[in-house]
Amino acid sequence: MLVGVALLSAAAVCSFRLAAAHLDKPYDISHVATGSAARLASLGHRTLVSDLYWLSAVQYIGDPQAEVRGWSKLYPSIDLVTDLDPRHGYAYQTAGIVLSAAGLLDESDAILMKGMEKGPSYWTFPYYLAFNAWFYRGDYAEGARYAEMAARLPGASANVSHLAVSLESKAGRPEDAIEMLLELQKTVKDDVTAQRLAEQLKLALLERDAQMLERAVARFQVERNRPISSLRDLVSAGLVAAIPEDPFGGTYVWGADGKVRSSKNPFRFELRERPHAPRFRYRPKGAPQSGVLR
Repeated sequence: MLVGVALLSAAAVCSFRLAAAHLDKPYDISHVATGSAARLASLGHRTLVSDLYWLSAVQYIGDPQAEVRGWSKLYPSIDLVTDLDPRHGYAYQTAGIVLSAAGLLDESDAILMKGMEKGPSYWTFPYYLAFNAWFYRGDYAEGARYAEMAARLPGASANVSHLAVSLESKAGRPEDAIEMLLELQKTVKDDVTAQRLAEQLKLALLERDAQMLERAVARFQVERNRPISSLRDLVSAGLVAAIPEDPFGGTYVWGADGKVRSSKNPFRFELRERPHAPRFRYRPKGAPQSGVLR
């Protein structure tokens, strides 16, 4: 056992040194063992082996060129970590947030649902599932269902119950998404996960500003009986004090489709009759084929 652990430790250390020596190249995980193979190799010391794989996953997540490399190994890595140590609550949460921010909603849902089934009773698991369902998929009913689950778990604040009621009544607002993300920021323990939440917070701020400007545009068109030429008309008409700053560093523009958008990020929230199926890059064993995980 000691020899095996020494070899695993040496491999981890070597991996860190190689990554440090080649900062211009994205750090990747060359191979993810199966849960059964890792359990067999651990010789009863699963938590220790899980910690070694977790260290590798942390480096994978924190690599500066992660977006260049892509995220194909994150779900299987955290799936392995939590196979070996099902009570590793922060692993579920970190992967759920990072995968969601990377646009991999199926994988984010899958690891959070695994956390609900096998991990500790973290209210953040169903809470973030509620965020995925409502903010990205436009599914109020599913969002409300998970928010209600979160509200019943230890540690959840009154804001969680408020969100559940809001979504149940199909009155979810961008302000609710902002509140959700601020609530989650209080629970993170590392800079990388906090940064991912901050990126999603920008999306929520963008949506809040865009909806405010669109309401002002509608009022302008009713009062002036003509379309706007640009968003600056709203300031001239006294309908808004100023055009808000784009959280992504661009400018807000009025599009031909009647939507306000950021010049740097095309995201806009869309309410859908049914949740859409996002691009699927990795389907965990046993996961359903559709984009909606129940």
